[in-house]
This record gives sequence, structure tokens and C-alpha cells, in this order.
Amino acid sequence: MIARLLKSRTTRTKIFTVITVVAILLTVALNMLLTYVGDQSQIFIDMTPEGFYSMTDKMKESCEEILGEPDSDGNMKEIKITFCQDPDALERSSSLRATYFMALQMRNAFKNVTVETVNVALNPAAVSMYRTTSHREIAGTDMIVSYQGRYRIADATTFWTENSFSYNGEYRMVSILASLTALNSPAAYFVSNHGTTYYDPEDPDSEMSLSMAYAAELIEERGLQIKTLDLSDPQITRIPEDCALLIINAPTVDFTPDPDKLDSFFYVSELEKIDRYLTAHSGAVIINKAYDVELPELEGFLKEWGIGYGNALVKDTDNCLPSVGEAGTAIVGVYDIDSFGGAYYGDYANLQSAPKMIFTNSGYLYNTYAPADTQEESGGFNTTRYYSHFINTSDGSVAYAGPGSTDVVEGEGTKALAAASVRTHLDSETAETVYSYLFCTNTKDFLSNSLIGNKSYANYGIMASLISSISRIDRYASMSLGGLSMNSPSYGGKQTHTTTLTETGEKIYSADAKDVISINQPFTIVDRVLFTVMISAIPVAILVYGIIVFVKRRNL
Repeated sequence: MIARLLKSRTTRTKIFTVITVVAILLTVALNMLLTYVGDQSQIFIDMTPEGFYSMTDKMKESCEEILGEPDSDGNMKEIKITFCQDPDALERSSSLRATYFMALQMRNAFKNVTVETVNVALNPAAVSMYRTTSHREIAGTDMIVSYQGRYRIADATTFWTENSFSYNGEYRMVSILASLTALNSPAAYFVSNHGTTYYDPEDPDSEMSLSMAYAAELIEERGLQIKTLDLSDPQITRIPEDCALLIINAPTVDFTPDPDKLDSFFYVSELEKIDRYLTAHSGAVIINKAYDVELPELEGFLKEWGIGYGNALVKDTDNCLPSVGEAGTAIVGVYDIDSFGGAYYGDYANLQSAPKMIFTNSGYLYNTYAPADTQEESGGFNTTRYYSHFINTSDGSVAYAGPGSTDVVEGEGTKALAAASVRTHLDSETAETVYSYLFCTNTKDFLSNSLIGNKSYANYGIMASLISSISRIDRYASMSLGGLSMNSPSYGGKQTHTTTLTETGEKIYSADAKDVISINQPFTIVDRVLFTVMISAIPVAILVYGIIVFVKRRNL
């Protein structure tokens, strides 16, 4: 083709023909290069007057502290951030774009951070390893941050303060990174006193440990070490810092405070240690108590958290496994998608063929906040405790005084077989809601091999989901990334132009209308010049070159 173009042409024509072909090829190559560089490095210039799409110095400093230090093995901390939509969809979304650009800047600044995008609608299998149950869905708005097999799934649209007045994503991202990397070995602690049944990692071959082998496997698969804790030890004044989950399984001795030490200023009772863990450290506690063991001190403490124990054996003859135990005592749990449990057993509630969660030799639980489901925490601020049943019996269940008894304690009706109390605290400085979880059952069998180890039951999968969700070590450090203070209009987030500020013309004033914070214009003068040059330089160059070629060709 080039030979034909050059045939019967003058030397000058041939030269300009070659130059034209080369120019076209160079233009195509340049376009491909810019496309590749843009895709790999996401080069962009933040032209917003408040630097909205740029990392603040505090963000860079905090990431350097977390990502710059090697882990305990001397290796760099490799962080992967996965977004669940295609890049173009992320860039179009007003709520996701800021978080996506922030992650890209982190990738450019730190070699040990990688960013990937996966369209979960088209390729759900790509994130299947992050699903805690086979029926749990990962949404397109989710962002997954992973490190050494541990991960956090966060809805990126929630990286704004509750009133959407400011972007709080830097704080949220640093909190997630700190959570993942601060503790290499978060632990689940079994309380070892009070006659409990527990797994002892120091003696895994003991009869008691073997009886909980499947529960231990489940916990370790969630990335938690297993440790034991004697709450009565006077040297232990609080739950250890690395405790992501505290388990009190089948206690037979009550949590009675020592009457001889009540007057001591330094004495901390065992229940107070648990309470402080739940209220001050975003704690997670699982308590499984036998229905026929009455523990007034422990039960009184749990009533303050909204959970009451019915000390009677529940039988559900219409909804049970007839071949297991006394008739009606191996109850098939009834899913309720609208309850607290709905978030953990997901679509099981809608599938006829799905495995069922089984409860054996169980009592029932009830709401001590009734008729309300919530209670404001006394002495607290923006703090609420919520009661919710987790899974129920059918409406034909009856509670009896004990095995073989015909004495009815609680007549026919739906009863909770497991319940949860969730404490929410709105941090006024960060506008973050911090959660604590208390999960209770009224059976000593709940973590037994016969239930957790039976793969035809849903107990293993549902408990895996629950433990993964509530056993978090998120320490929200007191950092105001991108913000001023808890009293600032941005509520500690990166400030944007909103109606929370008094606006006059193009100027944005402080809340007291005295100081000009910034000029409300889309671009600064420098940004306008730079933007104009960027978008016009190449077209102008091509136009000038075309004119030159055209003139030359006309005058050949």
C-alpha cells in the first residue's frame, strides 16, 4: 500500500506521505500509551478548590505509620483493596468515586498496596472466598480490604458522615488498615472458670477439648487464635487487648462478686470486666447456658442487656427431628429474615432445601426491654442497646419444667432459641457508629460436636458467619483525618461545600459568618489554565500540523 502511495510521486510528495503515515502511527501509539498509563496509574489532577480528591498530609502520615513498618516476620504488609464494580461505574458514582480515587492514590504512594476491580454482578465467583456463608451476597457497592488472609468488607457508600455533609473516608480507611494490621493474632478467649466447658489449646487431646473440636476448628478458620481466660484471677483487671471474642460456654457456677473485696477501690468483679469489655472496647461475647442451671448473678447482668432466660425445657413436637432425643427437644430453628439473625443466615430463610439450624435440650430467651426493643444506656450519650431474637421455634412450641415433665411453664407460642443484644454508640468526634455484641443461647449443647460437627445442619455455616461479623478488633484511634475537630462543620471529615455553612455569593463563610473559608468556584485560575492546556494542546498541535501539511501539499 505504501509502495502505491509513493509510486509516480515527486521526492517531496514521497517525504510528506511518509511523514503523514508516521504521524498517524505515532498518534495511534501515543493514544494507546496514554490509555495504558491512565489505566495503570490513574493519573489525574485534583482541581477542586478544597483538594477533595487528594490525600491529606495526615492521611499520608497515618498510612506511612501503618504500611511503612514491616510485620512481625520482617516483611512488608501487602494490602489488597478490591472494589466490586468496573472502574467506569466507580468513577460515575458520586458516592463511590472519592473512595476509589483515594485507593488509587494509596496504590501510587505505596508499592505494597494493590487495587483491583471485580464486577460481582458478572463474576460473583471472583469474591466467593470472602463470603462467610454460601448464601451471603457481596454487593457492587462493597469494598474489600484484605491482608494475610484476614479481610474487612465495607460498604463504600457509607464513607460519608451520617448527614452526608462531609467525606469521612480517610478516617474509615485508616481504621480498617489499623484493624487488619495492628494485631497479627487476634484471639477468641474461652472462660475457663465457673465450671465451663471449653477448648484448651494447651491440652487439645483432653476429653473436654475433643468434645469441642469442631467449634475450635470453626473459630480458627475465622482467623482467631484460641486462648483461655480465668476471670477470677486478681491479676487480670480487664479482658486482654487481643480479645476479639469472649466465649462463656455452659457455666455451672455463678459469677458472684467477692463480698470481702466489694469495699476495695481496686476490686473489679468478673461481670464488671465483661461489661467494660462490651462498653469500652467494641467487644463480642457469646454465652451458652444450660436451661436447667440457674445463675442469678449472670442472668441479672444479662437482663440489663435486654436478654432474659426462661429456665424451662422447650419442646416443639411439630417442628423437630423425631429421631433425636426426647420427642420435641431437637428443635428445627425457624428463620426470620427480619430479625438480627437474618443478616447472618441470609437466604436460608427463603430456600426450602437449605439445611436447618438445630437446637437440642434448649430453654427459651425473652426480651427484658419489652414492649420496646431498645433502651437508651443510662449515663451514656448517643448510646442505645437493642434486643433481637436470632432464631425461633414454631408457634406451637411449649416450655415444660423439665425432661418428661407435663408441667407447663410457658404455653404455646413462638419462642426465641437464640437472641442478641447489640450496643451502638455514635462517636461524636468521628460520626462513626461503634458496635458491641452479646449473643446468647439457653442450651449447653450449642457448640457441641453433635451440632457444629454435623455438616447436614446449618449450625456450622451460620455460626461461622456470626463469628466473622462480630469478632472484630477495630480500634478507632483519635485522629481527625482531613478535619478540624469534633465541633467543626465537617464533623471530623473532609469538608465540602454544603448548606451547613453560610454562603454569600461565591464566598463560603464559617458558621459564625465571620471568616471566609474558601471561594465557591469550580476551578482556581491555575487549574483553569492547566485544564485548558491539557485538553487543547494535542488537538491544537494536530490542527496546526494538518494545516502545514495541507498548505505544503497544495503548493507541491
